[in-house]
Amino acid sequence: MLLKNKTVFILFILLFFFNIPLEAQWVKFIKNPLQAKYRVYITLKKEEANQWIFKVKNPTDIRKAAEWYIVENPQLFANAMKLFKTVIKEDADFVVYYVSTRDSAQIRNLKNE
Repeated sequence: MLLKNKTVFILFILLFFFNIPLEAQWVKFIKNPLQAKYRVYITLKKEEANQWIFKVKNPTDIRKAAEWYIVENPQLFANAMKLFKTVIKEDADFVVYYVSTRDSAQIRNLKNE
């Protein structure tokens, strides 16, 4: 019985770490713009955005690049992409609009217009 539980546990760990697609996005918002990989402007107008992002509640729920798991505990997710929220749209590397359904999530283009 103990061997069976260990096997299930190991399978769960392997599925957790290797079943997430490479496009998976774990992100954390930081306060220092110099340490961020990208500067992001969050908009309430979907026509302004070049990335329509669906926020997932669990890192294992990610299915495509336009889905983000926003890290609450950066120590547990050291590899999470560091983002800085800017209040000026022109300063952003890309503009994000949060969508309410997974099917609506998409990266429209990567150039900031």
